[in-house]
Amino acid sequence: MSGEVIYTKGTESRLRLRHAVMDLFTTPKVFLLRNSCPNIFSGPIPLHYGFKRWAWRSERGLEIALAKRAIDQFEPQKVLEVGNVLFHSGIIGHQVVDKYEVGPGVQNIDILEFEKQEPIDCLVSISTLEHVGWDEEPRDSDKARLALSHISDLSPNLLITIPVGHHLIFEDDFINGPFDAVYLAVKTSRSGRWERRPLEERKQITYGLPFGYGNGILIGVRGQVG
Repeated sequence: MSGEVIYTKGTESRLRLRHAVMDLFTTPKVFLLRNSCPNIFSGPIPLHYGFKRWAWRSERGLEIALAKRAIDQFEPQKVLEVGNVLFHSGIIGHQVVDKYEVGPGVQNIDILEFEKQEPIDCLVSISTLEHVGWDEEPRDSDKARLALSHISDLSPNLLITIPVGHHLIFEDDFINGPFDAVYLAVKTSRSGRWERRPLEERKQITYGLPFGYGNGILIGVRGQVG
């Protein structure tokens, strides 16, 4: 089984519970051996484990590490994040646009309606664009592509990630999107290990299996974000 999987509510709940129990038993090993530094692009990077929010359980462990490395090269006020994710890991001071999540300094506006007032040196978005249009009512399978096109005009430097298997229609648009390169990172163990794989292998990846959440992520980069 690969790609996008549709669960009933009961099946999804049981699967989440199973992953939660298995991840709980894995936690001591992760705590003792939290030294994974995968080389996805631009050299090895220490993962973000975030035990308070269990970031290591999902794709967040890698995504947050990559995003932090990217934005640390720029002045915070000239960085824009689409989707309010980094705040929950204590990374603050930059601009944030999120249509739904209310929070300090968050601009609650549809990203397609956002217009920059000043230059944006770096734009990051972590596992957010795959929800645009796809997880909204009414569903619009093309809206994520339009959002990607729009934000590509906002900054010369981009780091954008999406999980494999959540929005298959958008994945092809993403891979052919406005990037210098697109990488595939695959989760290789329940303890949060990741490694780079050929893009062709995304067809073999299932969201939520064999581990919880994203088992693979696509990473689009442009400019000086490494």
